[in-house]
Amino acid sequence: MDKKISMAIAVLLLLSVLPYGAYGEATTPYIEIEYPHDGQTVGERTELVVVAEGNELRNPFVSIEGENGIAVGFPLEGCIYAAPGVTDLEGTDLTIPQPPGPMKMYCKTEINLGSFEGERIRLSVSVLEKNEILMDSVGLFVSGQCT
Repeated sequence: MDKKISMAIAVLLLLSVLPYGAYGEATTPYIEIEYPHDGQTVGERTELVVVAEGNELRNPFVSIEGENGIAVGFPLEGCIYAAPGVTDLEGTDLTIPQPPGPMKMYCKTEINLGSFEGERIRLSVSVLEKNEILMDSVGLFVSGQCT
């Protein structure tokens, strides 16, 4: 029997007997602000870096609430999504479809905090994951002195 055909049959047999959980660890959905850090002093313009993982991620959103009662919200832009894909078998032309699984989201964008200069703010990010809302937030001080 041809080596490629026998390898394909072996892989298909393996996939048919493995339970879904054996493909990998179950992922707990999350969203995290990687930058800026909680308690940090930032300038009027600062970079925002957010990562998330879960199923069917969509509609990332930013909200900023100042200590003077002013709040703003806007869609989080600059996001890249990585969905579950296929695995290539080295040395062959075969690919194995992966079971449904979590997708990853990475966002990096610059935000303007000029209207909050001299204030403590609560910066929050959220993303819809299936029928849930994942959320993370940090407390920051906005200073015009930082760059």
